[in-house]
Amino acid sequence: MIQAPTSDSIVVVIIRFFSYFTILSNLIVFTYFISKALSAELGENGFWTRSETSTAVTVYITVVGIVYHIVLSKIHNPQGLAKIADHGLHSFTPIVTLLYWVVFVSPKKVNYTSIPYWLIYPALYFVYTIIHGALTQFYPYPFLDVSKIGLLQSFLNCLVVLVLFTFLSLLLSFIANIRYKKLNPST
Repeated sequence: MIQAPTSDSIVVVIIRFFSYFTILSNLIVFTYFISKALSAELGENGFWTRSETSTAVTVYITVVGIVYHIVLSKIHNPQGLAKIADHGLHSFTPIVTLLYWVVFVSPKKVNYTSIPYWLIYPALYFVYTIIHGALTQFYPYPFLDVSKIGLLQSFLNCLVVLVLFTFLSLLLSFIANIRYKKLNPST
């Protein structure tokens, strides 16, 4: 984005860059794995070491991969290094995070009452995107572009994606809790 010709200031370019759910979610995944690496030194009782946090992070990045491959990959065709970065953010990171979750997190109990809290991040993202877009006419994703598809369709698209977040949250939590019960039959 910085190298692309634009008349926008560097501040605007940076704000736009960090207006993508993909970028924000990959930063969350990066923070999560750095925190996991440091947890051996700092102890296992932190926010980033909880099975609920791990599951939420996995849901966020899995939705990134699903939405990209179902909706966005058909209209986005990067070339060269941009293609490598694109697949890293939308394919590699979601797959690696999900595999990590399956192997290391899924045998741990997950509290279902945490799920509504997990949905705050994507809900706030959608609110920010619609408000920011109304003020700047910049919408990072075409399925949220109010200026082209209207507010009602944008809202419905947000709702569909939130349903996907909810479904995946429930599914991964269910899988984790089933695995936990099988591994700990006395609890």
